Amino acid sequence: MKFKVGCARCYQYKPDKVQKALAEAIERAGGVPELKEQIIVKPNVLAPRHPEDAVTTHPEVVKGLIKVISNALGDNKKFIVADNPGYIFTEQRDLLFEVTGMAELSREGLAEVELLSDRGLIAVENKTATNLRYLRVSKIWLDDEYSIINVAKLKTHVETLITGCIKNIFGIADRKTRKEAHAATNQRQFLEAILDIYTLREPHFHIMDAITVMEGNGPSRGTPKRGGWILASHNALAVDMVSAYMMGYRNPLDVPLLNVAAGRRCGPSSLNEIELVGATFEDLVIEDFKKITTFIPKIPSFLRGFAHSLVYFYPVLNKNNCLKCGICKKVCPVNAIKMEPFPIIDRSKCVKCLCCHEMCPNGSMELRDSMLKKIIGR
Repeated sequence: MKFKVGCARCYQYKPDKVQKALAEAIERAGGVPELKEQIIVKPNVLAPRHPEDAVTTHPEVVKGLIKVISNALGDNKKFIVADNPGYIFTEQRDLLFEVTGMAELSREGLAEVELLSDRGLIAVENKTATNLRYLRVSKIWLDDEYSIINVAKLKTHVETLITGCIKNIFGIADRKTRKEAHAATNQRQFLEAILDIYTLREPHFHIMDAITVMEGNGPSRGTPKRGGWILASHNALAVDMVSAYMMGYRNPLDVPLLNVAAGRRCGPSSLNEIELVGATFEDLVIEDFKKITTFIPKIPSFLRGFAHSLVYFYPVLNKNNCLKCGICKKVCPVNAIKMEPFPIIDRSKCVKCLCCHEMCPNGSMELRDSMLKKIIGR
C-alpha cells in the first residue's frame, strides 16, 4: 500500500483560498483523520518574524486548518496551537505570538495559543533511540488525551538541507535537549537525534505550508519564494520527500535527514512508494529554486562521513551589524563563544552547528565555506 500525499494549488494567503486548498489537500490524502476532542496543532514558530518572511508557518494556514477540521468533525473540538521557538525566544512569548500572527487565533476564539513547555516538561527514555536515549520534552506532547496535527513550513536548512514535517517536531524538546543534539560531533549523530525526538510520539496528520517557501540559507536567513502548494498526508516522511522533490532533489534520499528517516522505516523508502493525488511530481517543482550548496550527495556513500568533516559552512561575525547582544553566546551548545565585547568564536570547540547563525537577531553571524568546499565549488 502506497503512502498518499494530497496536493492542492494555492498562491495566496487569502482566507477563503487557503481554506479551500486545505480541504482539497486533506480530502485527497484520505480525509480528516479521527481525532480526539482535544487537538494540539504544532506550527513552526521559530522566531518572532512576520509571516511574509517565510520563517514561520503562516497563521492563515493554521486558521484554515482549524475551520476545516471543525466543519468535518463538529464544533466540539478544542484546539491548542503551540510550539517551542528557538532558544532565547521562549522569553519573548508575547512578541513571538503577536509578530507571527498566532495571537490572532486566540483573539478570534479559534484556539488557545501557548508554548508547548507551558504545561511542564517531562524526562523520558526513548528505547528505540540511537543517539538521544534520555531526553526532556513538553509533557503535553505525550498526553494521550490529545491528538496532534503537525503544520510545517517548507524551508531550506543550512544543516539538514530541508526543514519540513520531521524537523518541525524538533521543537517539542526542551532547550537543554536541543543543545545536546546540536553538540553532536558529526552530522549523522545530529540527524539521529532529530529522529529520536520525532519518533517519541509521531503526529496523527501532517500539513505542509508551501504557499510561500524559503530558499537560500534557511531556516531563518533565506529568501521567501512562491511555492504555490498545500500538501497533506498521514505520513511525515512522505510529505518531506515530496517537498524535497519540489526543491529540486530528484532523489529525495540525497537529503541525509530523509535518508536516515527512511532507514529507520518512518515511511516510504523511495518516490515509487508515494501516491500523489492532485498533482504530478513535475507539477510541483519550484522553478529556479536555490538550494543549500552541498556536494555531499555526489560523494560515494562510504566516504560521506569523512567528507562531512571537510566540506561544511562555518560562522563568521560581521562586526558592522553586530548588536553585541550575546544571544550567540547563550545558544552555543558547546560554549565556544565569549563576548569581548564582540563575540569571539573558539574554533577548537566549535562544532559548526550554526545555531549562532540561525538565532542571531540581526543576521551578523554570516556563513563561510570551508576551504575544501570552495575548491570543489570552483
